[in-house]
Amino acid sequence: MIVRGTTPYHSFILPLEPAQIQVLYITYLQNNVVILDKEYTSESEEITIEPYNDELENASMNEQQSEDEAAQDLTSSLITVHLTQEDTLNFHFYPAAEKNIAVIQIRVLTTDGEAFASEPIRERIFGVLKDGVIGHE
Repeated sequence: MIVRGTTPYHSFILPLEPAQIQVLYITYLQNNVVILDKEYTSESEEITIEPYNDELENASMNEQQSEDEAAQDLTSSLITVHLTQEDTLNFHFYPAAEKNIAVIQIRVLTTDGEAFASEPIRERIFGVLKDGVIGHE
């Protein structure tokens, strides 16, 4: 869900170790128009990449495998993007519900030169009664 004029955090899990990620883009689209395009860089404060171990992802793993080996096999990345009030106010709230959908896609280039793209993720846009950035009256 994206509510205009708020500062949400969106989190995504990628099946790559953080050290494997060289370039990362998170693109937000509404009605076939790019609204936001966030890029991860080492200086980026809007996007963070952290190690993530999903212990439930592979529940049927071999019983002979130790817990340490299992944790190594499941290392992923938790990608978190922090949107500003200005970012979310770029989305439009329309009277027609079908136009109030944002599509989000992540693209990543690994240190090995492999490029990947996520499945499109759909989020509903919600309006607010009092528009604008809070604190900038």
